[in-house]
Amino acid sequence: MKKYLKIHSQFQTNRTRFVFDLVFMQLLGIDYEMVSETETAHIIYSKSFKNSSSITIPVCCDLLNSKGFEPMDVPYKNSGGETILFPNETPKSTEWNFDLFAAIFYLVSRYEEYKGFTPDAHHRFPPEASILHQTKSFEFPLVNIWVQKLKHQLLTQWPNLEFDEPKFRFISTIDIDSTFQYKEKGFFWSLSGFLKDIIKGDFEEVGDRIKTLSGINKDAFGIYDELEILHKENKTETIYFWLLGNYAKFDKNISWKNKRQAAVIQKLMKSNFYGIHPSYQSNYKEELLDKEIGRLQNITQGYQKQLLSRQHFLIHQFPITYQKLIKRGVAEDYTMGYTSQYGFRAGIASPFYFYDLEKDEATNLLLYPFCSMDITPLHYYQLTPDQAIEKNRELLKKVKNVNGTFISLWHNESLSGRLRWKGGWKKVYEQLIIDAANIKDRLT
Repeated sequence: MKKYLKIHSQFQTNRTRFVFDLVFMQLLGIDYEMVSETETAHIIYSKSFKNSSSITIPVCCDLLNSKGFEPMDVPYKNSGGETILFPNETPKSTEWNFDLFAAIFYLVSRYEEYKGFTPDAHHRFPPEASILHQTKSFEFPLVNIWVQKLKHQLLTQWPNLEFDEPKFRFISTIDIDSTFQYKEKGFFWSLSGFLKDIIKGDFEEVGDRIKTLSGINKDAFGIYDELEILHKENKTETIYFWLLGNYAKFDKNISWKNKRQAAVIQKLMKSNFYGIHPSYQSNYKEELLDKEIGRLQNITQGYQKQLLSRQHFLIHQFPITYQKLIKRGVAEDYTMGYTSQYGFRAGIASPFYFYDLEKDEATNLLLYPFCSMDITPLHYYQLTPDQAIEKNRELLKKVKNVNGTFISLWHNESLSGRLRWKGGWKKVYEQLIIDAANIKDRLT
């Protein structure tokens, strides 16, 4: 039996190798080799050459045979799940109707995030600037959809090919911006909070603060034991990201030296993965990143071999942020997503390696894109909790159908049921965990 693919490409560059590795080895689980002859090739990637016995992917642009990252206009057709980029205007019977490999590279390299856009207030790439916004396809894992189409075509022509593609996977990620709501904050912080609540006339908050600090009530943000039970019952793969930066306008956790916080981290690390949540300030003071990673390692004593990361406020700039993380030994990053938009920022529902366009080479930093965040339905889509549950179910189905990885992003604050998260938002998370577990059970 044939256990590998033969590919003939008009040119071979770092970019083509990166895309071929992603498509065939990572997404489809099949080895491939590059061949010079065309007669026996399963796939031909060429601008002009065609072979009736092979699948021809047309070269419709120079993206994979060039260097640099100047802004470019990307032609497209259709919308939603039918979207294609770099269309082939005159496809023959054996040809694809678009440049599959260039389209995938454009999306996963995040080519559009390097230049040519107006950043938002936090200097982030806005979703409105993306080609996926223009095509109304954020909520469709286009790369996975395209690759599944290619797989079915390959099997139609060569039924003896063997694929060992990944299975559906669900990962719950939880950012800890503030380990406790009231406790461990110190006298002056607590006094300031009391005064602000009184001035606002929020006497319910005043009462809850008093009961919490006096030990009558449990601190609302300290829901870790409850989450442990939920995750264990549903066999949920979970990652906690800890903000250990210095106190500032956008970084408001307690001191990293706090012993109760360290005890929480040390307890959770024994049954969950964990990572650093680089502070807002660390984007502008690089030395802070080293300090914060060192703090996490000091608390955990190297319990986990690989270093994971997610940027606070999802702030990252290409390629600078990822270059900094690579320099410090980060193996996996989970920042790829939007606060204001459901779906797939890079058009893919699977982990993929960061390709550094500045150096024009693939790296060993594995990026895990999330597609559902706690704040998105509440603040940006203005959904009810029941509507948010259904939206997650829609995305779960789309990810399952392409053997992808569904990653959610929540905070201990949003799971507390306090403040703006009253009214059933915790139930949204609990139902997501249950629905994901049910999918995995049906697949096993």
